[in-house]
Amino acid sequence: MKLAKTSQIVSGFLFATLSLSISTPAQETQNHAPVVAKVEPPNWWINLTPDVMLLLSGHDLQATQLTCNLPEVIVSRTQASHGGDYLFVWLKFSSNARTGTLVCRMITPTGNTSFELPLAAREPTAQRFHGLAQDDVIYLIMPDRFANGDPTNDAPAEFPNSHDRAKPRAWHGGDLRGIRDHLPYLQDLGVNTLWLTPIVKNGATEDYHGYGAADLYSVDPHFGSLDDYKELVTAAHKRQMKILFDSVPNHVGPHHPWVIKPPLRDWFHGTSQRHLDSYSPLKKSFYGQPEKSSVANDPFEALVDPHAAEDIRRNLTDGWFFGVLPDLNTENPIVAQYLLQNAIWWIESSGLDGLREDTFPYIPRKFWSDWHASLHRVYPQLSFIGEVFHPDPGVTSFFVGGRRGWDGLDTGLTTVFDFPLQFAIRDVLLNNAPAGRIANILRQDSLYPHPEFLVSFFANHDIPRFASAEGSSPEKLKLAFGLILTLRGIPELYYGDELGMTGGADPENRHDFPGGWIEDQKNAFTEEGRSSKQQEIFSTVQNLLRLRREHPALTTGRLWHLFSDDSSYVFLRQTQDERILVVFNNSKDARSLAVPVLDTPAAGISNLSPLYGRANAQLSTAGVSINTPPQSLSIFLLE
Repeated sequence: MKLAKTSQIVSGFLFATLSLSISTPAQETQNHAPVVAKVEPPNWWINLTPDVMLLLSGHDLQATQLTCNLPEVIVSRTQASHGGDYLFVWLKFSSNARTGTLVCRMITPTGNTSFELPLAAREPTAQRFHGLAQDDVIYLIMPDRFANGDPTNDAPAEFPNSHDRAKPRAWHGGDLRGIRDHLPYLQDLGVNTLWLTPIVKNGATEDYHGYGAADLYSVDPHFGSLDDYKELVTAAHKRQMKILFDSVPNHVGPHHPWVIKPPLRDWFHGTSQRHLDSYSPLKKSFYGQPEKSSVANDPFEALVDPHAAEDIRRNLTDGWFFGVLPDLNTENPIVAQYLLQNAIWWIESSGLDGLREDTFPYIPRKFWSDWHASLHRVYPQLSFIGEVFHPDPGVTSFFVGGRRGWDGLDTGLTTVFDFPLQFAIRDVLLNNAPAGRIANILRQDSLYPHPEFLVSFFANHDIPRFASAEGSSPEKLKLAFGLILTLRGIPELYYGDELGMTGGADPENRHDFPGGWIEDQKNAFTEEGRSSKQQEIFSTVQNLLRLRREHPALTTGRLWHLFSDDSSYVFLRQTQDERILVVFNNSKDARSLAVPVLDTPAAGISNLSPLYGRANAQLSTAGVSINTPPQSLSIFLLE
């Protein structure tokens, strides 16, 4: 391969740039000319990155020469693959690159063709790319199940018979416009950050959840268009709300065209006929845990363990998720660059504020370290939340950035979802485990560089609805909300839990939000459309969120343990200007608690003003005497 400087005029354009003259074996001339069917990414921005790698799809793309019309854009190299069905093109931008349409012409052994890449100026960044803050409250939405704002996209032509609300695994019609239409409801509730499950185009009639991508550069037609997504983000930003993008670099769906025809031989770990699956061969007993555990999680201990051999890690990092979803080979630098550019494209196109990163431990840490470092060079304020489905803080903390692990790597990850706290809260409330389990999880916050950014929650789209779990009740649901909205961390709520929505395991935990469809008999987006029980839970959540906004100690205050035993937990949130006392009682009986405050940050108080709940508290010579109702949470302002 050698580089040559060329100049020529083609179709009125002056092509003056570096072109590639590639020596290839003699090939038989084919009967048809080269065709470019798709360019990824479909557009780019000047002054964003110094270069970009294009993936062209089509046929007969074995370029022997490639020239482009803008002299500020240099073709550094190309690489054809899969018999010419793909062509990788690496472009470099000079510092004085201008906006316009890059038009590139290629010559191949069977003819010539051209393709275009629009180059735009970046939009002002002041109202974009905010990142997370401690006073944020995240609301998780499955777009297909929230609200149908545009019935015309319910059954796209390319997905016949995919829409049927009577079928729990079919598409139901929720879309991006439906979410935008109900931003006032979400703002009235008190949330300010939306996490949408993946919106990219999926490939199967039952992939309403979004995790079976068939095109990483398109919005699924069931949800609308890219313009619909941009309009949602813009509308949210006008309301001072943020949007998180659900990023899935671990895998694509089984119907992605790559599965039959991968761009490179090692684009995936294995093939559809021969691959590992993500289920580890390790038994729980390997690390001394009971085989019959109520917690169903993969043994990420093997990834945290510096003594574990590679063969007991490989299923986790190289296996196809559930044995079905093709695992991308992120160790290949070309795959890694494709995925990085895809993330940048979505962030830049829409002005996103952060990424929720799916199946985080299943991807090697080197990829994450490079990925986050590269994204932070472009978007310094952006935040990243990793999904590490595991009950042990010693495991989940290993994946958080801000420190190096035994492998010498810092993942650069902002934070993780606090699965250990989620497991503890559910165990305490649903199984009557000791309330002290909560304090025990919080005790291990020193494992995290920034525990205040942990995302606390008690429900999401992968576990049964809290309201339907054995041992649940409306009182217990309100307690769950009370805990995650007063403990340290950034809380996440699952759509509809503020109404007490019911449902067991997937897909029953993903029912439609009542009122999101014009044919619904009740509209729970309005107070008049809610039942008295729904309104009671909604008001509870709304009031707790109001208290978080009004009292900075509940968002940024340091947390102090004051009392903990089998059924109760009392803690303090403290800032320089404010102290808030929270009293949690999980007992079926009322309790009288004597909470000592001498030599604690609660010392020296002269008054307790009730803010929430029905407990009463009095100062005594020993500290604070609290009479708390059964199964209750109460909040006091200390003065």
